[in-house]
Amino acid sequence: MTKIIDENMISMRLVNKKDITIIEMWLNKEYIKKWYGDPKEWLAEIRNDGGGFDWLNHYIVMYEDTPIGFCQYYDCSKTPEGFEWDNEPQGTFAIDYLIGEETYLKKGLGTVIVQQLCQLISSLENPIQFVADPLPENTDSIKLLKRNGFILDLTTGLYKHAIK
Repeated sequence: MTKIIDENMISMRLVNKKDITIIEMWLNKEYIKKWYGDPKEWLAEIRNDGGGFDWLNHYIVMYEDTPIGFCQYYDCSKTPEGFEWDNEPQGTFAIDYLIGEETYLKKGLGTVIVQQLCQLISSLENPIQFVADPLPENTDSIKLLKRNGFILDLTTGLYKHAIK
């Protein structure tokens, strides 16, 4: 029997040190690694041992009491230079997200996660737009961004969602 997934049971909480093990496991899964690249780079940013990544905000996605994914956001004006969003206006926030537990894939939860992440950013920051930068081959991610009102900017290659 297939378990019915209730999208109202999705929530987010800040990452803590105990979460590093599960995040590492997720980042090493092939279906995630092909989009996210080297897990060591991500883990160094999440751990922030040297304090150089204070501009990143990390969250665990929960389904009821179970960690099922990871997401983060950051103010694009605080990132090092050399990224696609370097010329975006003040108030631009970039997002990243993943579902690490396979049983929760293909259930529409990615759309809910992006909605909640954008709502969370709006409650904590003063965004004028959100941006995401999925690889062009990551069609599932692109579809969920479009469902959330993101539009491809052909000049930058970023998916953008302006705040009204």
